[in-house]
Amino acid sequence: MKQRHMSVLGYIILALTLTGCGSNDFRTDGIEEVRVSKSDGFSSFQERDVVTFDESESIRVFEDMLREADELPGVANSVGPEYDIEVHFEDGETDRYYLWLNDDPKSVSSLYDADDTNIGYRLPADVTEELIDLLESGD
Repeated sequence: MKQRHMSVLGYIILALTLTGCGSNDFRTDGIEEVRVSKSDGFSSFQERDVVTFDESESIRVFEDMLREADELPGVANSVGPEYDIEVHFEDGETDRYYLWLNDDPKSVSSLYDADDTNIGYRLPADVTEELIDLLESGD
């Protein structure tokens, strides 16, 4: 009986591993520019000291960030975000996100949709590294 439970548990773990912890429905098509600023916290987006990324290579980094973000289980990050991100699309729409970067590979960088901060998203280490490089070069 114990063997059977272990086998079922193994299949569940395998299924979760293959499908990921979750996915997201973040839009990545038609990004025109991305505006990033140091965050003042959850209450509003900081409008001063904004860095705009509109080159295709820079936009690709943010597309990867949005595409590869996996849903995090648990409660939202309680510490204020490091960065406010506005993604502007060719059709005039804008999406907003809060970003926490962590350059320690054992820790998680995370992203939250500003319209739904109840769900956090984990960023892979390679995407985190690209974001850190890009944001350091944009300062």
